[in-house]
Amino acid sequence: MSEMRPSTARAFWGITLVAITAFCGLPRAACAQQASLQGVVISSSTGSPLEGVAVMLDRAGKQVYGALTDRNGFYVIGRIQPGPYVLRSQSIGYMEHRETVTLAADQPGRVNFRLEIAPVELEGISVTPEKGPTIRDLGRQVVTPADIRRVPVPAGTGDLATYIETLPGVATTSDRGGQVYVRGGTPAENLVLVDGIPIYQPFHIVGFFSVFPEDLVSSADFYAGGFGARYTGRTSSVLDVSLRDGNPNRIKGMASLSPFLAEAMVDGPVARGVSVIASARRSLIEQTSGALLGQKQPYSFDSELLKLTMLNGENQRCSALFLHTSDGGRLDPEETVSHIAWQNLLFGGRCVTQLTGFLRLAEVNFSYSGFNNDAVNRGASLFHSRVSKVEHDARLTTMIGTVPLYGGYHLSGEFTRYDLTELFGIGRLEDAIFGLDAYLEAALPLGNRVEVQPGVVLNGLPYAAVEPRVRASWQPFGRPTEKVQGAFGVYRQNLVGVSDMRDVTSAFTAWMVAPNDQPLQVTYGSLGWQQSLADGLRFSAEGYYKSMKNLPVPVWRATAAFTTDLTRADGTSYGGDARLEYTLPHLYAFLGYGYSWTEYESSQAEFASWYGEPVQSYHPPHDRRHQINAIVSFDAAGFKASARWQFGSGLPFTRPLGFDEAFNYTVDLYDPSKSYGTARMLLDRPFNGHLPMMHRLDVSLERGFDLPVGKLQLQAGAMNVYDRHNMFYYDLYTGRRVDQLPLAPYASVVLRSK
Repeated sequence: MSEMRPSTARAFWGITLVAITAFCGLPRAACAQQASLQGVVISSSTGSPLEGVAVMLDRAGKQVYGALTDRNGFYVIGRIQPGPYVLRSQSIGYMEHRETVTLAADQPGRVNFRLEIAPVELEGISVTPEKGPTIRDLGRQVVTPADIRRVPVPAGTGDLATYIETLPGVATTSDRGGQVYVRGGTPAENLVLVDGIPIYQPFHIVGFFSVFPEDLVSSADFYAGGFGARYTGRTSSVLDVSLRDGNPNRIKGMASLSPFLAEAMVDGPVARGVSVIASARRSLIEQTSGALLGQKQPYSFDSELLKLTMLNGENQRCSALFLHTSDGGRLDPEETVSHIAWQNLLFGGRCVTQLTGFLRLAEVNFSYSGFNNDAVNRGASLFHSRVSKVEHDARLTTMIGTVPLYGGYHLSGEFTRYDLTELFGIGRLEDAIFGLDAYLEAALPLGNRVEVQPGVVLNGLPYAAVEPRVRASWQPFGRPTEKVQGAFGVYRQNLVGVSDMRDVTSAFTAWMVAPNDQPLQVTYGSLGWQQSLADGLRFSAEGYYKSMKNLPVPVWRATAAFTTDLTRADGTSYGGDARLEYTLPHLYAFLGYGYSWTEYESSQAEFASWYGEPVQSYHPPHDRRHQINAIVSFDAAGFKASARWQFGSGLPFTRPLGFDEAFNYTVDLYDPSKSYGTARMLLDRPFNGHLPMMHRLDVSLERGFDLPVGKLQLQAGAMNVYDRHNMFYYDLYTGRRVDQLPLAPYASVVLRSK
């Protein structure tokens, strides 16, 4: 742990102040002779801010200045020579906006405008995509609804969960359980935000679905690692989801029905400057799986969402969000006693305000997020874990010269409780942890080819520490279509989630404060290349290395039992991925390959007792060595066909040694010659075996029809088309193999109002 002493803190702030002063790059008098322009761009049809819009200033028919809008639709251009300009915008799918502006020195200009959706699509025009899985901007991948709907899902609409699982470096242990692993990290190490509010478990028990259906998502930023100083408290990945606002012009609705899912959504204006969007989803697989799959699948989930958006003039937007989810079922359909369930409840509000002084944009959030997790294991163990977080944070944007500067702080309290009743013991604990941190980040252009984004997180609570981070990109040939990108950073996590790694069917997580106040610490580095090979054809590759310290792992017991007795392990994870993407007006294809190698090393007295060596190195159960995903989507004559094929090498598991019988002498004095104890399974060295590889093909075909009341979409498809028997796990107690879902045909209908 890098504690920040007072002298270090003074030195750091001194260096920071000098750096900020130097960012201007010109004497104060010279800076005063220049103008600036800022504003917010929104969609006229949805009222939502538009990200990635190119805003340009032209003079004499040539572009002389420009910037891209962020996720709040905000753009800012500095160091402009005063005078008249033509402001224009450019964004795929929207009509160009043009107007004349006159900018004066020392008077920040402000132009907010709306973009109209392009009324027609030009046939035969090939447009190179600005977003997609091969395009990463300093580690950030922007995911849009168009990306989401390309992946087959057994429902009428696409889902962000299924799309994220197609990315190299993202692994799941099964199509059930809702557990997602990114580049060697555990699910508890992933930060997921929905409109700035953290959510502990956004993925449903059936792995095709999450709380982010296609019709609710405006855009999502995904970092597989190397994220900037803005995000704190997690060490593996970030999924930052922005939900769309309600339609400000008219009431619209959507209803969808399939054998897996029923959902409905409505949005529209409720008052002048106020809009709302409401959504409800409910699983149907438990009712339909008997006839559809040949075996009843005991899974159920539902979610309810309400978002209210208020516009206060042109310069302020506020929203309030409520979200509730509930999941439950048996991961093994034939194990009638075991059960897993979890619930999310979150609500909060945020305001984004455009300013014209030193601060240009301010975003303020207040939120509550709670998560309950329950499990019954073979009738002998009762587990319960609860975690909640109250948080306030602010994010600020300013310009110093031509350099954007970002800063902010997080203030939070997290409260945990777990109650674990085992056959031979009980564990209960309540705890709390309070956090306070601030961050600072800048975007520094070094010439026309290099951009560096240095940042730092200053932790004040629960302990003083510094987390340096830097991201950079280089255009070696001066072309934006060819880039080298890299990232380096230190990340810490004070709240940890502990799972029983020996049971691959376990989706239960016990949340707790890092033991002995020693947080999980990860040092991460990555380096990659991306380029455009031809019209519509893009390629990217990236390698990474992670060093992990203070990994909280359960004390090893050679008997299969959950425990919250924790010890520490160190870990190493490295790997890389390659991605190839091809986009034409009616054809899309993607091929991705990911390689990952993850190893933990732990020293425990228990290892010495059982295996004669106190130190054991092992690959954790989410260490998937090879992974391939291929997606093809084609539309013509009103039809759209999509297919996804996935492959994953076998996951590690722990082999059994045999059984013995145990007696609980705290209850009675048993006579082993006359009584039978409780059977216990004895396990071999950790994770010394591998499950078989898995692969699966999913397909869908859809057709849309225009009706007087709206648009009707019919879809048919199948998951696991060639009925591959992919092993979920092998029940060591009964010697029974449990497979993932078999061939699952489906048909769906979606109606969207005009």
